Amino acid sequence: MTLPARISLPVALRPARGVLTTPRLCAAPSIPTAHPHIARRFHISTNITRQRLRLTGKETELKSPYTRSPIPGTNENETLLRKEVEELKQLVAKLQEEREQLVATKGGVPNTIEPTLGEREYISQDVPLFSDAKLDAQWVKLVPAPEAKDAKLMILSRLWLRDSCNCPKCLDPDSGQKTFSTTDLPEVPATSRDNVGVHNDGSLEIIWENDPLSNGGSHRTVLSAGELNLLYHNNNPRIQLQPPIPRTLWDNASYTDLVRSGACHIDYNDWRNNDEAFWTAFEQFTKTGLLFLTNVPQEEHSVINIANRIGPLQYTFYGWTWDVKSKPRAENVAYTNVFLGLHQDLMYHDPIPRLQLLHCLANSCEGGESIFSDGVHAALQLLNTDPEAYDILTKTDVHFGYDKGGHHYYATRKTIEADATTGAPFITHWAPPFQTSFPSENKNNRLRRWRDAAEKFQKLLEKEENMYEVKMKPGECVIFDNSRVLHGRREFETSTGSRWLKGTYITPQVYRAKETELVRRLNKGKPWPMDSTEERSRIWQLERDMVKQRKK
Repeated sequence: MTLPARISLPVALRPARGVLTTPRLCAAPSIPTAHPHIARRFHISTNITRQRLRLTGKETELKSPYTRSPIPGTNENETLLRKEVEELKQLVAKLQEEREQLVATKGGVPNTIEPTLGEREYISQDVPLFSDAKLDAQWVKLVPAPEAKDAKLMILSRLWLRDSCNCPKCLDPDSGQKTFSTTDLPEVPATSRDNVGVHNDGSLEIIWENDPLSNGGSHRTVLSAGELNLLYHNNNPRIQLQPPIPRTLWDNASYTDLVRSGACHIDYNDWRNNDEAFWTAFEQFTKTGLLFLTNVPQEEHSVINIANRIGPLQYTFYGWTWDVKSKPRAENVAYTNVFLGLHQDLMYHDPIPRLQLLHCLANSCEGGESIFSDGVHAALQLLNTDPEAYDILTKTDVHFGYDKGGHHYYATRKTIEADATTGAPFITHWAPPFQTSFPSENKNNRLRRWRDAAEKFQKLLEKEENMYEVKMKPGECVIFDNSRVLHGRREFETSTGSRWLKGTYITPQVYRAKETELVRRLNKGKPWPMDSTEERSRIWQLERDMVKQRKK
């Protein structure tokens, strides 16, 4: 048997941990890397590996321009390899075209990115992905159904299948918790070929033998077609977290239009007591990350009532709630009357608060206008105008800290967090007042390169047309997404009046739970949306298409 030359294996969709799929063997041309985020989006592996070809019949040679030596194979193998090479050539051409289009697009950011849930791709529970199951030494191999378009073989370990049984004996119906420990199971749970199969409805059934949790008897595990579909795409049929609501990126003009339309305001009583109004406003908030409440009672606990509509408050060393007032010798720059530049709160904290609420109790002084900027919008602008600077901000660790009054906090963050699949920005970390020193300079001059890139990002954040400015009135409360929306404040004059805001935070997990509840309501019983590479790439492509359509 002859070993072929080193062959690259492109992986269009990498299987999640615990799920094995059969690799497609092909020779890979070189991939353009001028724009790493495009290459990353397609998950193209350039790692070189050796693969053995099990061939029968007479061996022939296929001269491939992408291999260093002949590839042995039958005529059928030759045809397959030629087809693979041709497909990869087309993919490279597509990547190169997209890179050139992105480079050619100077500036130009979509006002909104709003694919509706009705336009999203759903996993069908009506069309089974698999029609047969084969038992191996440690595995169960699920064979794709003929009608399952583009589905691949899925291989699951016996241990995983037994451990994932969700029958009433293994998963308590009341609490939803497991009734056993994974360590109670044998390394390879026993079953036989006759006890493993796929039914006509696409469900997988396994009868386990000598099951330790059934006193040595048999035990039945069933995974429905819907669970198998979710597993194939998401790798977790039990924890069905929803993908986030598609974002609406905004600048001053577009957000002002939303404010005038009434989409970004809700009355306090409606927020608390009107379910329909609350969910409509909350959906809008998940898109823009910025929402205002009006007619809020002038009481200190009102901000707690507002936050509790979403979920429990986050406790920090500032307490459950805190006051933003000017005071002498302040331990935080927010507690002064000087200009407070755009920033995000508690970058040194873990977890970083996801939501921040500020209820205006007084604002009679001159100045003190609140300013907001969409950090993801600015990050996308930077990607379009200076991909190299964007790349630096997604890869360089920035150090944040707080060391005052016995509170010692420290964390490192990337200025821009990008989706590993698409390269799209989804989180920003910007808080100059709480940035600590970089590690001492070295030969690659990391600080200087980051400083130059960060300056470009800051200018985009602070562009007048990118900032929304408003002077909050007593009885108003603002809620904003601290992972994306930066906030600041104009200087104010304490001698002409007073300014008092009451604030609180909500954790990422609490917000995510409410967002999941929202999506479930919007789905109205439909199958779960795909939170997969295809879905994220589809939304990102929509964003980029809108970038191309907008004037510079």
